Amino acid sequence: MKTSKSVIEYLTIEDLKLIHTQTISLDSNEIIIYTIYLPDFINLKSDLSQFLTSKELKKAQRFFKEIDRNRFIIYRSILKFILAAHTKLNVKNIYLDYHFNKKPYLASHPWLFFNISHSEDFAAIAVSKKNVGLDIEYMSKDFNFTSLLPDVFDDNQVLEIQNAIDKKHAFYTSWTRKEAFVKALGKGIDEDFKYIPSLDGQHTIDFNLTKNSKSWQVYSFNLADHYLGAVASEALPTISRNILLYTVPNNMENLLDMIKSKK
Repeated sequence: MKTSKSVIEYLTIEDLKLIHTQTISLDSNEIIIYTIYLPDFINLKSDLSQFLTSKELKKAQRFFKEIDRNRFIIYRSILKFILAAHTKLNVKNIYLDYHFNKKPYLASHPWLFFNISHSEDFAAIAVSKKNVGLDIEYMSKDFNFTSLLPDVFDDNQVLEIQNAIDKKHAFYTSWTRKEAFVKALGKGIDEDFKYIPSLDGQHTIDFNLTKNSKSWQVYSFNLADHYLGAVASEALPTISRNILLYTVPNNMENLLDMIKSKK
């Protein structure tokens, strides 16, 4: 039976501020995670919406709640700023294409991989030169996850959560790891989700789950108080990722500086 390996380990990443004069570069073994505290960008919504296409603006209007419409406008436009900074394209020339599994990509720059996740007041965007998946979650104190355990975790994962001192943190750690991994694979939450590894250590994965024999690394990180995240990426078996966490500037001057020299 063909197998592929996933190396899963816990890592806390230091939060580094994004300095607007800083040259944005991406090495072959790096993942950059851009974090967006959405409430800080509400006043920029009108300015940011100018960088979206009519199709994207129509998509925003399909959200029932205004807060969800605003959030979409913010994180979609900032995604385009980030992609423009890495590709040297004009922001308004960033057009997303979609694979059959609805995962977005840049047809003009197939070497640049990215993934976006949002939860409550935060959004985050992972960029890499390897296939990447990202998930962030708000650890709600009111969410009763107990009934979900048998459906989304295998027996060992259930025991790990049930025996943990902080069961909520253990649940979200396993959940975000699985989510990040299937997003990197371009899969949804299906019957295979239960069998995706999520515990610390090295795991051998059935080829039928991944459809390839590549190696993977999945890291957990603390995004903010009550927010947990995980990022998954293709990797060489013995190489650890250099993961950088940046906070996106919340004013138009600095956002435009990100791409000023990139046009």
